[in-house]
Amino acid sequence: MPGMSREEELFACMAFVKAKGFGPRTWQKIFNKYGSPARALENCRHWQEEGLVRKDQLKNFISKSWARETERELELIVRKGLSVILWNDPEYPEGLRQTSDAPAMMYYRGDTSLLKNYSLAVVGSRQSSGYGQEMAMNICRDISSAGMTIVSGFAYGIDRQAHLASVDNPGGTIAVLGTGIDLIYPAMNRDLWIRIAEKGLILTEFCPGTKPDPGNFPYRNRIISGLSLGVLVVQSAIKSGSMITARLALDQNKEVFAVPGAVNMDNYEGCNHLIKQGAYLVQCADDILEVLAPMVKATASSEHVRRQKLKNTSKPVLPEDLSHDEKELAGLLTCQKLLHIDELTKKTGWSSQVISQVLVMLEIKGLIRRSPGMYYSLRN
Repeated sequence: MPGMSREEELFACMAFVKAKGFGPRTWQKIFNKYGSPARALENCRHWQEEGLVRKDQLKNFISKSWARETERELELIVRKGLSVILWNDPEYPEGLRQTSDAPAMMYYRGDTSLLKNYSLAVVGSRQSSGYGQEMAMNICRDISSAGMTIVSGFAYGIDRQAHLASVDNPGGTIAVLGTGIDLIYPAMNRDLWIRIAEKGLILTEFCPGTKPDPGNFPYRNRIISGLSLGVLVVQSAIKSGSMITARLALDQNKEVFAVPGAVNMDNYEGCNHLIKQGAYLVQCADDILEVLAPMVKATASSEHVRRQKLKNTSKPVLPEDLSHDEKELAGLLTCQKLLHIDELTKKTGWSSQVISQVLVMLEIKGLIRRSPGMYYSLRN
């Protein structure tokens, strides 16, 4: 049975996201059954007999009420040159895929290789104290200096300090948004956005233009915890988004860590409660690294083998159905060497608008990888 193209996989992922009455748990069951979103879409009339959906869900899906919105968003992806990771892409983080409500697709800007790193989620209060911010800075600096990636939610307060402390270090940082990839929220984090887009990774499952609706942020927290080996709560009230993330981590069988605080301060009540319930008490980065070290060692050798295989993989054969321009541009790229968009423009003699459009189509087809700073290479 012939494989499905990446355009078909992208269209299918978006169809599932836009379909009413469907959620991550439903589409994940369907994806696991058929092996790919496009193959699942092709077999949609069999879902009910396979016990994957209810009759009313199938009826609604077959009506294609999702089609217009899907086409509109596809056009937006091409026009704005947006990058996406699909459920069955090699870059899609396996730990997140194994959670019960993994997103079908995610938009991104930056370096997707960070998704293969060992990660620690760091969350906390927006209205954080000086002590909380200092603890976040010190711990995240040391964790990222040890090579572990810091994942946080790009909010003000603790999130900001976590990103700032790690963005320039070996482990780097991943920001998971509760908005569309084309919005900077909060606006006061614009300086941080620029730095993460250049050196780290910005990630969201929300479609372009999605506003910062309060309901989005607790929902995105499952991605923050799903990407990580564990979650560190630096400063938190008992009822907060940070506590939601901690509960999600427990549901995903992740480790939970907490920085203790004064017992008479409401915005440390959540941390102290977590410690009473069995979370690891954290005073410095070593308290976390000692707990996570066995998990890292258990998979280190297999990860080394995987990277060696990727390094030794020969240049892939290009599909026959590429346009003349797509073939010419792809032919200039290699798996091992990054080329800047300006260098590609000089080599082809094309206008910046034309080369950007061709690069977007090659990226959608899964043939090239965009790295920070507008550098491109062929995928392995």
